[in-house]
Amino acid sequence: MPEYTHTCRARNMIRSEVSAIPSFTEGDLRLLGIFRAVAEAGGLTAAETKLRMERSTISRHIQSLEARLGARLCHRGPSGFELTEFGRVALRASIAACDTLEAVRNELNFARNVIVGEVRVGIADNCITNPQTRLVPAIRQFRSLAPDVTLDVRVRPPRELLDDLLSRHIHIGITGAPVGDSHFEYEELFIEEFRLYAGPMEGEEELDLKDVAAGKASLIVREQDRHSLALAKRLGVEHTAVASGLESVATLLASGGYAAFLPTHYVAGLPRLSAFREVKGATELIYRAPFSVVIERSRSPSPAVALFRKQLLNCHQEASITLACSA
Repeated sequence: MPEYTHTCRARNMIRSEVSAIPSFTEGDLRLLGIFRAVAEAGGLTAAETKLRMERSTISRHIQSLEARLGARLCHRGPSGFELTEFGRVALRASIAACDTLEAVRNELNFARNVIVGEVRVGIADNCITNPQTRLVPAIRQFRSLAPDVTLDVRVRPPRELLDDLLSRHIHIGITGAPVGDSHFEYEELFIEEFRLYAGPMEGEEELDLKDVAAGKASLIVREQDRHSLALAKRLGVEHTAVASGLESVATLLASGGYAAFLPTHYVAGLPRLSAFREVKGATELIYRAPFSVVIERSRSPSPAVALFRKQLLNCHQEASITLACSA
């Protein structure tokens, strides 16, 4: 009985020390927005430009929010910037609050036939060099339809694009990442063809697939690329180089003694000095990967995001029809 009484008293003490957060005010929502910008930038100094505030002012706002919420949000100092566990929860809440306010504003503006806001687009590297992409005309048409919307375009590796969608750093992704994740909705835009290429080889005009198997050229594996991993397993070779992004692959290939998968359109656009040649006997390894526009399934797109996605799909569908007719 005494032990039970002691436990109850301890719980009551905890409850009395931690009070509930009062109802949010307009000022609190502003502080949450500042905290979100700092957290996403990775520190107070890094957020100065985006917030157009001095570091000392940002620090005071973060301290005010911590006092309001009754808990520390982040560690900041000479050792760097790091969110606390409560800070990570607060960041998710800040994102949700900002999204809700944005949705309300967008809905009211849309009711007045006005499209405003921001569309943050993530694009896989070197997408623009693919002759099948219609990203440029889609952007041009979108700007004519929604001139007051701010476009924020970022280039990321495919896996990071999906992570950015989940963390809500971007609204739309344009990527060749594998289709199938239930968190996302995919709509195919165009196809990207990959072939196996080799870089310059000393004393040899061309490289054969058997040469790769014999170790005359090392196979480059692109991060999270199942095709290069499967080929390494099939040939029974150890990959001695790993690359992230097409430019990394091309840089290694250009140094000589390597083989790797690259998109045909990308190789065609490289300087002649690269001297990449398709590996002989590797025709059966050619594969085509769909490039898709991707959005998060659980997030309702704003009118601006929905319009941008629609323009992307329309431009690529029109291009496909034109190509089919000319064939």
